[in-house]
Amino acid sequence: MAATVPSSIASSNATGVAAQAGRTRAWEGFRYAQNIYFEDGLWLTGILSALLFLTVAASLDAAGYVPNMGLLLPVTLGAIAMSMLMAYSRFDSFFAFSHGMFTGLAWILYLMAGLVTAEENRSFLEFGFPELQANVYFVLYRLLNWTEAAFGGRPSADNYMFIFEICFLVWWLTYLGIWSIFRHGYTWRAIIPAGIVLLINTYYAPQSTLPFLVFFAFVAMILLVRTNLAEQQVRWRAQRTYFSQDIALDFMRTGFTYALLVMLLAWLAPGLGRSPAVRDFIAPLNEQY
Repeated sequence: MAATVPSSIASSNATGVAAQAGRTRAWEGFRYAQNIYFEDGLWLTGILSALLFLTVAASLDAAGYVPNMGLLLPVTLGAIAMSMLMAYSRFDSFFAFSHGMFTGLAWILYLMAGLVTAEENRSFLEFGFPELQANVYFVLYRLLNWTEAAFGGRPSADNYMFIFEICFLVWWLTYLGIWSIFRHGYTWRAIIPAGIVLLINTYYAPQSTLPFLVFFAFVAMILLVRTNLAEQQVRWRAQRTYFSQDIALDFMRTGFTYALLVMLLAWLAPGLGRSPAVRDFIAPLNEQY
């Protein structure tokens, strides 16, 4: 004889299933991973991307142009965090870039306010402004003076404005680079502008920054390997092509070895032309047939 389920129990079970389904739908509504281009290796991609732009900031700091250039590191970290949040969000490019501009200005002004001394902003403190507000006003006042001098054709050697401009450049370089990688999967759009800035800095820097360029090139190659694999995994899933879930480990190990070999070859190749053994080896290639 078939057992009969009481209506109260059936009703409670149905209510529980409905509540669980509602919670599942609510949880899925807060899952923003679908806004990211890649589906695999997000942690490694994020770490490599952060290292990429932190290397640029550290290189500009180590160049020794003016004091207090270490401010670029927290500026870069702020740009990385804000750009990742915007990439995961549902906002479009217009809002993300507008928000990034105002947030970047506020963050840079806040950090630069810590560079102002009490002697420099004494005139603002006399008006009764809080210290942080007075420091920000002082930085804005220096920016106004620099703008007036620029439009008037007068030279200006204000270190505050140099730091402000470099910070703003690094903020946008990092912000747009992280956004391009995570939202659209354009890794080259992040690497090429950052690499150009690093090359210019390496050429003009008063202090040698060549190790930063070498490390940047190595990290860039590893990042390209990881994002290329992630893009192929997206395509394979769309085409229902089977691939091993452990492919990332083998792929990254091979990419790491390849990057090391490329860097080693680039380091040794320029000096091979001065080696007598190498010149004797390639001498037959220079003979006329």
